Amino acid sequence: MTLSSLLRRYSSPVFSTKRLVSMSQYGSSKKPTLAIRREDNSVWERRAPLSPGDVRHLVKQNIDVILQPSNRRSYSMEEYRQAGAKIDEDLSAASLVLGVKQVPIDLLMPDKTYAFFSHTIKAQEANMSLLDAILEKNVRLIDYEKICDEKGLRTVAFGKYAGVAGMINILHGLGLRLLALGHHTPFMYVGPTHNYRTSELARQAIREAGYQISLGMLPQSIGPLTFVFAGAGNVSQGAQEVFRELPVEFVDPQHLSKVAERGATNKVYGCVVDMEDHLVRKNGGPFNFQEFQAHPERYASNFSRLIAPYASVIINGIYYAPNDPRLISIPNCKELLQPSNMPWLPSSPGCPRLPHRLLALCDISADPGGAMEFMQSCTTIDHPFILYDAESNTSKERYCL
Repeated sequence: MTLSSLLRRYSSPVFSTKRLVSMSQYGSSKKPTLAIRREDNSVWERRAPLSPGDVRHLVKQNIDVILQPSNRRSYSMEEYRQAGAKIDEDLSAASLVLGVKQVPIDLLMPDKTYAFFSHTIKAQEANMSLLDAILEKNVRLIDYEKICDEKGLRTVAFGKYAGVAGMINILHGLGLRLLALGHHTPFMYVGPTHNYRTSELARQAIREAGYQISLGMLPQSIGPLTFVFAGAGNVSQGAQEVFRELPVEFVDPQHLSKVAERGATNKVYGCVVDMEDHLVRKNGGPFNFQEFQAHPERYASNFSRLIAPYASVIINGIYYAPNDPRLISIPNCKELLQPSNMPWLPSSPGCPRLPHRLLALCDISADPGGAMEFMQSCTTIDHPFILYDAESNTSKERYCL
């Protein structure tokens, strides 16, 4: 469920949008007013928490909507104006301020209610100063990540779309990485996500790359390419939707090693790895989801031993909590990046074998030091890729050694 659909739910006969807004008014009887703030977390941020259609719906419910001016949004200010929003730099009249990403500390208005992704619920170090400021300024924070239904499932999430965007970006990055290692591939025709006006245009480019792959245009010396999807939730499903635009064969985890070594090169291989595929009880016995949720310390992961050695690309979409077992530790990564031994692949000075099987990690979950321990920082559109050196446990912004 998106934020807009959540608001529509609250404006049904059972739930009132006025109720949602007025909860932040501390008993005030004024006409409910909410504001849409201007995103300033990144120059590339063009999203908005509500569309003009959502604003029109709220205005019909006798709710004032203030829009902070910005030419960067995907929707124009005129579209919002026609929907009934009031364009104003000053948001102080609103009791509820909606955004997408974190609000700069100096722009937080005291004694207001804000709704945005704060990225603080796991005590993320980079945002602890923001949380301190929220407390100091008596701000009520509604974090989208903590809006859940009666079953405890999140109702506001970009998970599927994060998977779509992440998959497009890693295919783009894979093309750059392989070129740096001496191999031109059809992935070079896939651009970064933000360069496409719609996801369908990106999918079209991926289909064209897939057509070239089906014709045998992947170099034989790189061997079969295997894509491992860690997790089966919304993030993984979004990534898989994009991946299926390529000529794909999905295999079970127990068959991954076989296709990694002897698979074809006129298609790519996918493998979805869920919890029960890599988590094992330390004291023996079958995997139990409820037990794992309550006592993750009772489990260990064999992902780095049974899955990762046969992956060309890993797409990580799992939720990681501090006590969860890691998928790949720093020592694991050093082992995974040892030279691969595949003497049956053709090789020559101009057509070299790959230095190791694992080429790329797309960590969409973005938990630095988490499931992928060696991933210590998040990339950005300006700095989309880093190259990890397992020997020194350091990272640098480049595509080749």
